[in-house]
Amino acid sequence: HREHVWIVLEFLFLKQVLLQVEGRRFPLEAVKQLKKLFNLDEKIPELTKKDVEDVCANRDLPQVFKSVCQEEGRQAVFSKLVRIPLDVCEICSFAACTGC
Repeated sequence: HREHVWIVLEFLFLKQVLLQVEGRRFPLEAVKQLKKLFNLDEKIPELTKKDVEDVCANRDLPQVFKSVCQEEGRQAVFSKLVRIPLDVCEICSFAACTGC
């Protein structure tokens, strides 16, 4: 059974794209940094507890994720975030794009 993840892309006054996962919103740029910290290749594996612990201990983790690291569901939140195809988000970050 594959879990469906709803992703909401929004525009703020600064035209910042936000991704919504588990009722939380995260800036696109922060999610890009998060993916780099997980150092994932093209295939997205299941994140292990150790993967999440290592990233949460990394001093380069964007501030917006610090509170997620304190939550019990952090592994699920990060797993969903790293699966988001960011190329779609990039296209939707243009002001002329609608329906994101």
